[in-house]
Amino acid sequence: MKLLSSLPTILAVAAFAALPAQCAELVVGAPSELADCVDALSSAFLAREPGARLRFVTAPNEELYAKIVAGEPIDVYMSSQMALQAQLLADGKMVYDSWTMYATGRLVIWTADKRFDVNKGLRLLSDPAVKKIGTIDAGNAYLLPTFTMFNRLGLLDKAQSMLTHSATMQDAVKAVKGGKAQLAILSYDTVLASSMHGNGNYFLIPESYYSDVLPGHAAVVTSHGAANPLARQFIDFLKTPQARAIRSERRNGVPP
Repeated sequence: MKLLSSLPTILAVAAFAALPAQCAELVVGAPSELADCVDALSSAFLAREPGARLRFVTAPNEELYAKIVAGEPIDVYMSSQMALQAQLLADGKMVYDSWTMYATGRLVIWTADKRFDVNKGLRLLSDPAVKKIGTIDAGNAYLLPTFTMFNRLGLLDKAQSMLTHSATMQDAVKAVKGGKAQLAILSYDTVLASSMHGNGNYFLIPESYYSDVLPGHAAVVTSHGAANPLARQFIDFLKTPQARAIRSERRNGVPP
C-alpha cells in the first residue's frame, strides 16, 4: 500500500525531471525598432521548436550590449551595430563563428520640421535652410551607406560639417524634434516602428545611391548562449522565408 500511495509522487518527480529538456529557454536581445516583429517571430519559431520557450529583451543596441557585458543571460544578440558585435568578440562575450547577416536595410530622409517638404526628396539635402542633419555615429551599419549617398550626390564635403553623429537613431530623431537639426537620415525600420506613427514624414532614398554598401542587420550567439542549441537554431530561422516574410510585412529589413 505504501508503494502504491507514493506512486503519484514518484511519477510527478520523474515528470518534473524531464521538464528542462522539453522546456529549454532561449533569450534573444533585439533592438527597439524590431519590437513590432517579436511576437510574430516568437510564434513562428516556437511552432518549429515544440517544447521550447523564447523570451525577447528589446532595448537600444547599446543597452543590449551593456546588458550582455554585465552578464545578463542573453543568448542571441541582434543588431545593426557591427562595431558593438565586434567588441563583444574582443570582450570574449560572443561565439566567434556565429556572426550571421540576416537582412539588409534602407535609408530614409525624415523630418518633423513642417518647413521642409519630404516630397522634394534628395533635393532637401542641398536646401540652404538645412544647417544640421541627424545621422548615426561611427560603428553603425548605416553610417557608410549615408556617406556613400552624400558622395554620389556631390555633397560629401558640405555634409561633413552638417552631420550630428548621434549615438542612436532615436538620438537623431531627438535632434530634429529639439531643433538641433532640420532633417535626419534614418533606417526605414526606425520610421515604420509603431512608436514613430504620426511623428513627422519621410522620403525613402533609392537604393541606387548606396547599393554597393547596403546596411546589414546581423545576429550573433553570445558566450552565454554557446551551450544552448536553440541559439543557432534561432539564427538559422531568421534566414528562412517565413521569418523574412514577417520582417518584410513590417518592413524591418530586407533579406540579403
